[in-house]
Amino acid sequence: MAQFVKDKTSFLHEVHYKTNLPKLIELFDAVDYNPYHVYFYMISRFYYFDRGDNDIIFYYGVKPQSSYFVEAVLAALPPRFRRETVRRDTHEYIEMPGCLWFADSFSEDWMCSYVADLFKHIWKDIAKEKGKFTYISRVRGFTKLRRVINEEELYRPLKDIGFSIYYLEDLTFDQQIKLFRSSEIITSMHGAGLSHMIFCEPRTLICEINGEHTPMKNHYRDIAVKCKHQYYRYLGVRPVEVGGHEDIEINVNGYIEALQHIKTLCVNV
Repeated sequence: MAQFVKDKTSFLHEVHYKTNLPKLIELFDAVDYNPYHVYFYMISRFYYFDRGDNDIIFYYGVKPQSSYFVEAVLAALPPRFRRETVRRDTHEYIEMPGCLWFADSFSEDWMCSYVADLFKHIWKDIAKEKGKFTYISRVRGFTKLRRVINEEELYRPLKDIGFSIYYLEDLTFDQQIKLFRSSEIITSMHGAGLSHMIFCEPRTLICEINGEHTPMKNHYRDIAVKCKHQYYRYLGVRPVEVGGHEDIEINVNGYIEALQHIKTLCVNV
């Protein structure tokens, strides 16, 4: 459990307060349209107050700029997580302890399983489906970053080898979890949507498109290792500068060949 300290200096795994008023948790934003941030910078920090069966009251106000994603995540928490949207003058609001985060990883190994278990009521009855191969597109993404500019050239070859194309923006939060849980292979350009692999069965095959031109982009390899998945990185890409964005052009034939090889590994999973 977190240690409470009356101090203005921030230390890892400590909660700091300034008054003697009763305390309530305030949930702070961490770029709330980004699943990686929501999972690992925001809601994972409930862990320090969570015994598994206790009520957790927290404040997170109604924010016009708040994305559909963070609202969907908070609404899907178990009923014992009770959100308040109006501040009380009678309480002091505290920030939950921080974790040991790095540029493209985190050292708190419990994070993946803790967050996944918060939503177990959604995925517990979903099994991995043999032959369900999933390509996640970023072309409709909120940030318009790291898109495959020649993605349309992939659609027919992907379908020919058994892959279906999905846009997470078209799916509810529940549907996103179930999609990842039920998939045997998941492939996508580097992006926060891959954070959903925490809901996959162990040893799911993950193929991330992530060229050597993107240093310090090991976020999803880190998660895959922590979740005991089989991780592969496809490097056959060419960076393309479009309005300052990190877009890429992919070697279509090379990528399809790589996926065909990964498919042969399914029999060994």
